[in-house]
Amino acid sequence: MTAYSLEAENRLAGCLLVAPRETVPLVRGLVSAGNFQNGNARAVYEAACALVNAGKAADPVLIQAESERRGTPLSHDWCAQQMQLCITTADAAETARLIREAAQERAGREIGLALAEEALSPVEALERLQTLLRENTGRATPPEEATMVYMDALNEAAAGRLKPFLSTGFPSLDRQLAGGLVAGGLITLAARPGTGKTTAALHIAENVAAAGGKVLYVSLEMPLQQIWNCRTANLSGVSRSVLAAGTIPEDDAETWRRISEAQRLLYERPFYIRDVPATLEEIEREARCLDGLGLLVVDHIGLVRPAERGSRYEIMTATAHGLKQLALSLGIPILALCQLNRQSEQRDSRRPSMADLRDSGAIEEDSDAVILLYRPAVYAPEAEKPKPWEAQALDFFVDKNRHGATGRVTMDFYGITSRIMETGGRA
Repeated sequence: MTAYSLEAENRLAGCLLVAPRETVPLVRGLVSAGNFQNGNARAVYEAACALVNAGKAADPVLIQAESERRGTPLSHDWCAQQMQLCITTADAAETARLIREAAQERAGREIGLALAEEALSPVEALERLQTLLRENTGRATPPEEATMVYMDALNEAAAGRLKPFLSTGFPSLDRQLAGGLVAGGLITLAARPGTGKTTAALHIAENVAAAGGKVLYVSLEMPLQQIWNCRTANLSGVSRSVLAAGTIPEDDAETWRRISEAQRLLYERPFYIRDVPATLEEIEREARCLDGLGLLVVDHIGLVRPAERGSRYEIMTATAHGLKQLALSLGIPILALCQLNRQSEQRDSRRPSMADLRDSGAIEEDSDAVILLYRPAVYAPEAEKPKPWEAQALDFFVDKNRHGATGRVTMDFYGITSRIMETGGRA
């Protein structure tokens, strides 16, 4: 045990013995019993918290009695020595933070030693470090601190140094979402198959990367080659089918120039793709390995491999909860794609609603925003369908929005080149 952590533990024990009712509320949530290395100090903490939490009287004698009842007798001399260390309870919270930090350092060194001795694999070591970080960073925020944090954030946002929203690259959609994709939020993009949700997600991700934001696109349905094909079609204006088939004449210099220019742009953009099956834990590990990540896209949520067996509802609920917690932990938006059930196709209007998410677990509850896509041309009679190169209306129905209003945004969809544009020609 380092000298400063031993001193901090003894000092906090002294404060708990002298003024348990003042000290416990200051440190509860900042430190846990497992953070103490000194057995006597840990026993004082546990006994004081137990008495105060139960609403019972608490003083040095009662704390000693409670500690002994729990299996750790404390001598009068030891208690008296620690009480002399308590000059004031004003620094109890800071002392608790020192104890927690020392515990984190010890745990980190133990993981590093186990890794060096090959008692843990690198993957196991990383998982334990991530768990350690999650377990030791949470606490309730007192109102005076929350006020300062809020005002600091408000001032930073007003000065343009803090961006609470990430732009989708579509001004009309940003306005509808009250600024874009909210940091720390789970945004669900849902549609029936073939509507264009992957195209929409790729376009938003492309816009973020073009603006310099680092993107991780987890594709659980489409391989990298097809994703690259869509991105190339979007940037070059060359037909997806032509690119997929490779039917480009060698002497078509203009087409090759456009493709080459698209590759130059794709090469420069911080757009990372994972196209292998993944669990939520593997997605989190990948995301945490990318420093400065700005956006995570999961395409789609129904294909995330479950960690445990369960019904579809249970699995989808666990995945939605996990993605929301990951968004909060990373402080970035997560765009999760989701397939709607067939109910919309049985209605005359075919317009989707959030009721079509009902067999998809807690996605609706966990989402900060739910965007439902609808492309009327999908259901038009064959003779009335637009030509592949013609614009089609693509409706973005923002049916849930915790940070703004709900409503509809209509854009132009060009399936042949995987391109979506603001109505009126603005990409």
